[in-house]
Amino acid sequence: MTFYEEPAPKLSVPADFGVELLGDPNHCNVSFNLRDNQQIHANSVIVSLNSPVIQRLISDLSFKTIDVFDFQNDAVQCFLEGCYSGRLAKINKVIFREVNKMAHVFEVNWMEKRCVSYYRYLTDNIPDKYNFLDLYYLFDEACFAARQLKTEASLNDITSKLSSSASYRKCFVPKYLEKKAGKLDDIELKGIIKVSQRQPELLVAFVIDQLKVDKPSLSKEAKYFLQNINLLRCFRKNRDLQKSLIDQLDRIESPSAEDYKLVLSLYKSCNVVVEKYCSLNNIFNSFETINKFTDFTELHEFLNSSPDVKSFNMFFEAVFCWLFNHANPATKLPADLSDSILKMMSQKGWRNIASHLVKMLIVDGERLSVFKSFENAIRKCQAVSADGYDYITSSREYGWEDLLFNENYVEFVTNELKLNPIEGPCSESGDCGFIIHITPSNEEDNTVFNIQLLQDPAAYPRHIHFHEDVISAENMHFLLEMTFSGKKRLFPVSWYGKPNCNVNGSIWKWGAVYFIDKGETPLGFSDENIDWRWGLGRQAKISPAFLIQKN
Repeated sequence: MTFYEEPAPKLSVPADFGVELLGDPNHCNVSFNLRDNQQIHANSVIVSLNSPVIQRLISDLSFKTIDVFDFQNDAVQCFLEGCYSGRLAKINKVIFREVNKMAHVFEVNWMEKRCVSYYRYLTDNIPDKYNFLDLYYLFDEACFAARQLKTEASLNDITSKLSSSASYRKCFVPKYLEKKAGKLDDIELKGIIKVSQRQPELLVAFVIDQLKVDKPSLSKEAKYFLQNINLLRCFRKNRDLQKSLIDQLDRIESPSAEDYKLVLSLYKSCNVVVEKYCSLNNIFNSFETINKFTDFTELHEFLNSSPDVKSFNMFFEAVFCWLFNHANPATKLPADLSDSILKMMSQKGWRNIASHLVKMLIVDGERLSVFKSFENAIRKCQAVSADGYDYITSSREYGWEDLLFNENYVEFVTNELKLNPIEGPCSESGDCGFIIHITPSNEEDNTVFNIQLLQDPAAYPRHIHFHEDVISAENMHFLLEMTFSGKKRLFPVSWYGKPNCNVNGSIWKWGAVYFIDKGETPLGFSDENIDWRWGLGRQAKISPAFLIQKN
């Protein structure tokens, strides 16, 4: 019989071996050679447990001494004490970069994470009375980490922090560009773009100042900024800046072919004519297009190839509407539906579906099972997003006649921080939001009904302003939220065309939603093959709603 013992747990780092043992001649068998002929003696086992690089030097190459002349003595001391104690007790701003670099060079993973945490602590605790040098230090350290250590966590932290405050941007951006003009590398250029994304006029002003020299030309920084900032947003707010840039571009003599092409594109950007309204994506698709299919597999193949299906949300609505009209207790979905959904999402680059839409699958009655199967297939491939979209309803409710037969400018108030959190709180006056323009329908011609986004910020009233770089027709999905009998419910409309009436104009509907009172029969419509309907009382309240994809 063999005696069995439980294996002892393997020692892991960080761990506290006792920092007082560092330098103790009774325990130390490896020396670190520092500047000024100084040495620190350490235990090879302790430092090897922390660093696989040091372990290879000692175990494989039999090193008894390790040269660390590239690092400040205080940084080496902090590094080795960290290996012994599991803490960076002596880290400070002066030696932070070199401790961080040592952790990276010697592959001490836990110490690299602690350095990121220390940097985040500094970022979160910028002094109340800060100055340019405070912000410069943080940005410069983050750029170093991104450039030399190939990690962008700190750069993301500081660009998010600086972009969140107008006072940070005003203090930092102009002085930084002045200090680093002609010396900015790609990491710094990308970083300063992120910091200035809410206030691109700071970068345009820098470019204009550069162009005001005796022999104007486009520097590397100027080209990068002009190609990567939102000039449209910038010039809508500041027409004088637009004119100033055009004046300076006119002064460029003998531009290169590359510069010439850029200048031409800039002229177009500076003189762009913005359409006041734009149509929303595919909100008036015909239900008959999908209702003709009697087999789910055929429907799936059609939706996979249709140019009208531009998102998973649109695909979901089509399937939902088809099931709502065709499903019965015998309806079965393909066993591999989850796999085919994942493949389609991957091929088309679709984002996950909004969780608000999935709630529409809660359908009462005998058809519940097939809707539940569809929900399970979506959730199995983890394709539901609870926070990838912002759900926004109109600022007020409408009666169905008011919404369909009157010209309406429907206002939506949102929070830009929710949609684009990296930019931080909005500094503009009034509410962030958008307006849709509804062209009303009529009995003679229901095709005139239309819904468009007001996309020109200059056309917005003072109490609401539009962020065209955050909200666009491409990232909006339209729904109707209706309240009837005291209950709220979402209804799809993307595949139901435009609102229309029956032959004598007595009853109106929008898709499968009929505005009828109890006892009325919804007859006289051209699409009587729609078997399932929602009958809403004429007193039902409607709130146009949008799912807006977050950046």
